[in-house]
Amino acid sequence: MSSILTGSTIFLKTPATSPPETDGHAPPGEIPRIAPFPFAAFIAYRRMPDAESAPPLTDDIVDSRRLPLPGRLNDAAARRRLGQWLMAALMLAVIALAAAALRHILIHTSWDDIRAAVRRIGPARLLLSLGITAISYVVLTGYDLIAQRIIGRRTGYPVAALASFTSYIFSHNFGFAVLTGGTARWRIYRRAGLTLGEVAQIMVLAGVTFWCGVFLLLGVGLVLRPGALTIGTLEIGATIRETCGLALLGAIAVTLLLLHRAAGRSLRLFGWTLVLPTVPLALAQLALAALDTTLATAALFVLVPDLSPAAFPNLILGYVVAFVSGLLTHAPGGVGVFEAVMLVALPRIDRATLFAALLVYRCVYYLVPLAVGLILFLLHETGWLRPRTEPLD
Repeated sequence: MSSILTGSTIFLKTPATSPPETDGHAPPGEIPRIAPFPFAAFIAYRRMPDAESAPPLTDDIVDSRRLPLPGRLNDAAARRRLGQWLMAALMLAVIALAAAALRHILIHTSWDDIRAAVRRIGPARLLLSLGITAISYVVLTGYDLIAQRIIGRRTGYPVAALASFTSYIFSHNFGFAVLTGGTARWRIYRRAGLTLGEVAQIMVLAGVTFWCGVFLLLGVGLVLRPGALTIGTLEIGATIRETCGLALLGAIAVTLLLLHRAAGRSLRLFGWTLVLPTVPLALAQLALAALDTTLATAALFVLVPDLSPAAFPNLILGYVVAFVSGLLTHAPGGVGVFEAVMLVALPRIDRATLFAALLVYRCVYYLVPLAVGLILFLLHETGWLRPRTEPLD
């Protein structure tokens, strides 16, 4: 489950054509050389004109004498790298906060209890979870198949499956789906003849499919869940819960109505053209996303020993909230955030048992598929794995 493309920007620096200036400024296009602070201050003091002989300061003079930013900050690529470092620092801060929250939540749970709970899972439950995970990722490939059908392009199932699987594996584990998953999709689809715009449309439509499924399950879960909804110390009354659920389902119904009236037209946003799905394809997207989320939750459900089937709806509701929370924080795989929200959202399940299941689930649903995805992507990049493509429509 989850949920777009990065491009490379080339900056051309034109050489300076005007003669070098003689007033101490650097020629255009070059980085000025600035003396160390004490010496520069002395030079500035020595060159300061007398008050009587100095010309009046105007805005033009002030702007011309303003020191330019250092070249490393003027460079757009450097600013982009700085932004990436800041995002990485923010991501680490989120993970640290999530780890602190987990430590607080599990303060009364011993590691001996957690290890015992892991042993209680057993090989049979582990194999069952692995099998459900495999089916879940097969269902995920349908996101790209439906998206290709909407935009009128077909690459064949092997290409769509490889692009979809590696894309979701990388975005699941590394976060920043636009950068990680988008890069994988582009490198695979471009060899099949798709353009950058078509790959972007596939990514957007796949993302819309995922979020529609999330809203559908969340709406159904909020409407059908009996009583108040308790998440940690927050308690949501039945009226508010049902109202929120009906609002989500109503939004989906309105979207389907608008798609029916649009009749497969194209939507143009920010210079990009997005082909809108027909109502049958939109319904297929909803069903596929709901099935995907249900299977992902089932892979966790079977890892919790002695959990009643009646608890499955609550588990789905908690899973959706936890997964979306991990996506919004951009933490790699939602690590720490996903586990903390799950423990808080499901207080009636023994914490040692649930946390042990979450640890095993992290390996089953994230790390094992990641190893497979990395191998497949490496084989593709080295030319050992090139799926057969169908003629593009």
